[in-house]
Amino acid sequence: MRLTTLAVMAQTAAAVAIPRLGLGSAEGPPHEAMASAVDAAVRSGVLMIDTAQNYGSEAAIGDGLRRSGRDDVFVLCKVDLCTRSREDPRRRMRRQVTESKRKLGRLDAVALHWPLLLDAPASEDDARSVRADAWRELEAMVDEGLVGCLGLSNFDVELMDEIIALARHRPVLNEVEVSPRCYQEELMAACEARGVRVVGYSPYGTCWLAKYFPSFVPWPAASVLDDATVAAVAAEAGCTPAQACVAWAMAKGAAPIPKSLDPERVRATARCLDDVALTADQVARLDALRDPRRGVEASLAAHARIIASPDYAWDPT
Repeated sequence: MRLTTLAVMAQTAAAVAIPRLGLGSAEGPPHEAMASAVDAAVRSGVLMIDTAQNYGSEAAIGDGLRRSGRDDVFVLCKVDLCTRSREDPRRRMRRQVTESKRKLGRLDAVALHWPLLLDAPASEDDARSVRADAWRELEAMVDEGLVGCLGLSNFDVELMDEIIALARHRPVLNEVEVSPRCYQEELMAACEARGVRVVGYSPYGTCWLAKYFPSFVPWPAASVLDDATVAAVAAEAGCTPAQACVAWAMAKGAAPIPKSLDPERVRATARCLDDVALTADQVARLDALRDPRRGVEASLAAHARIIASPDYAWDPT
């Protein structure tokens, strides 16, 4: 792809203002706790809230947004894909987005959660066909004003380029793991070249695949918050280890979305917007914590093995 083309792509995505810091909401948090965390985050200046159709957090987020009284929050929701025999991809996108917007009250961005079909193994041709139809339906909803913009999640460079090649409405973000333990430098550079903003989940390094499916991945689930290097950098910077990880992700150009249900921790994270900064040396020391086994390609391979397992029974409705 020519450099001039990449520059045009970058300018296109730049028109969408994605906040520097967000709040995550995975694992079906209790309604009141999630609503309070959203309210605290927004009032503290954290103006992006991330969710997904299958998190079970949308109604609580909607309540929290209404409590905050602000209408300038960037609300991002992810939708899942399944095999065509289970549900037509266009119908599936329309159903999920409609349900999500009803619960959330607003929907600024919708992202394809995984490039995989989550209900059963599928051939590459089948998965590519489902992704294409799903994207075209999401684009139709942008045309109708139901959705502001579109994005991706857990897409490697090849899969991201697949969507870009067919898109009328280009993806403006790719939500992937971003932490000192999972530093995906090449992928992040590729996103930047294509004008795609990186939204970083699991900024503390905890891997959900290793947490729930440890037999399918060769790396641990543990976070880096107890790591000696993280502790030393945090002490030098006058912040907590959690703030150091968030500040590191922001220094790398990502928009991290740490999850917390504790309003005090949420407010502490918001300090990273103005009061917490790392030196170049501190950033480099955290860079060195990268586990080369981890990254989106490894996660996709592990997730595919999980889906193919005879014990896999998750139904992505």
